[in-house]
Amino acid sequence: EEVYDPSLPPVFGNRDQLIQVFLNLLKNAGEAVDADDGTIIISTRYQHGVRLAVAGADARVHLPLVVSVRDNGPGISPDMRESLFDPFVTTKPTGTGLGLALVAKIINDHGGVIEVKDVPGGGAEFQIMLPIYNRALAEDVDEGETMKNRGETV
Repeated sequence: EEVYDPSLPPVFGNRDQLIQVFLNLLKNAGEAVDADDGTIIISTRYQHGVRLAVAGADARVHLPLVVSVRDNGPGISPDMRESLFDPFVTTKPTGTGLGLALVAKIINDHGGVIEVKDVPGGGAEFQIMLPIYNRALAEDVDEGETMKNRGETV
């Protein structure tokens, strides 16, 4: 199921990396849900006035763009939450534990935050909060530069 807000402003980022983030989250959700009655909901929205502490930022940052991937699988156990985004942490028998660590790094490199929470009735919801496109930042990028928060308007 898809629930999109068509009025969202653009994000300044690396398109391929952001695609990788969402593919990874969708793959994990697909593996978590039951094949017969599993549900995955992808949603986007704009949240006004929310400021969050972000690693590397001196002050709280406005992260108004929210993308959520929600499923009705078994959810994330409380003992896994603290280390869920650490490298080599997995609950899958054949998992490497690198997928969510990479997701968290990419989102952090884009100046965003990722959180996970329980869904009432079972399941998990991963929420990604990102800053909107900043023209001043975009104009400051040198041709070919590949540093944190650099990319294109997506």
